[in-house]
Amino acid sequence: MKIAHLVSSMTLFTLGTIAAQAGTDADHCSLESLQGTLAYAFVSASTPLTPSTPISGQPTSSSGEEYYDGKGHMKYFQYVSDGDHSYTNSGTGTYTITTNCIATVTYEYDGQPSGIPWVYFVVPDGSGYYWNNNQNEGLLSAGRVTRISRADLLP
Repeated sequence: MKIAHLVSSMTLFTLGTIAAQAGTDADHCSLESLQGTLAYAFVSASTPLTPSTPISGQPTSSSGEEYYDGKGHMKYFQYVSDGDHSYTNSGTGTYTITTNCIATVTYEYDGQPSGIPWVYFVVPDGSGYYWNNNQNEGLLSAGRVTRISRADLLP
């Protein structure tokens, strides 16, 4: 009887400890939090379509996917349109993430870092993130990005 009670008590203690650790870990982020393919769509205002073909004051829509490898590297594919012109954009980048779930992502355009890193607020379980444009280039945009798969779905 004493052995069964001891085993039962140890099991409850172990399960309780695991549950407490899982609750604590679930409230923090790491590089592994952003792992998989995430998709997005948003509308922005007053942005150039490309540096060589500026469009002033014309709303622009964008949708795309990003794949995060859980190790600090990512790649992306994006479709952009202003209703008259459209183009696709793809590339790679790097990211860091703090334990309090703030990610800093540096995209590469034409093989070069984009300049100002983007700042994202990541959901601790990695199911997505929230963003607001912080590039200071006259573009007003914000949105939420949602994980659609843990696999790499990019073309």
